[in-house]
Amino acid sequence: MQNFSAREKFLIANTLNCLPVLLQGRAVLIDLHNETSVAGIISIADGHMTCELTQAVFIDRNGRQNLFDNFMIRNRMIRLLHVPEDLDIRTELLNHLKNRAGRFKKTNTKRTFKQKRAEDRHKETLESITKQQQVDEK
Repeated sequence: MQNFSAREKFLIANTLNCLPVLLQGRAVLIDLHNETSVAGIISIADGHMTCELTQAVFIDRNGRQNLFDNFMIRNRMIRLLHVPEDLDIRTELLNHLKNRAGRFKKTNTKRTFKQKRAEDRHKETLESITKQQQVDEK
């Protein structure tokens, strides 16, 4: 288990910065702002979306591929994170939300307005994912 700073914990809990953390140990494709891509296995991800990939393949603008044992991507370079097709991101996010909700019930702490709003936004995101899946199935 990684030790996250308070700021990273906040970002993971209240934004979609939790995606790279949820995808640790899985093979992903990440598109970068400079029109290149990197495919590999996320070994380490922090709350700011900085990712460290192992067994990485860097694909430049011309389609040439370069192999790397380790490759680090800064958060500001990430344009798009492709979720693997075999992973149901909806269930992963629901589990993440349930784990967060369970923490508040155990400690009997009152949720702040920011926390309630963040959970509502996560639920809206999940609903839009569900609607998109239903449209794709038709």
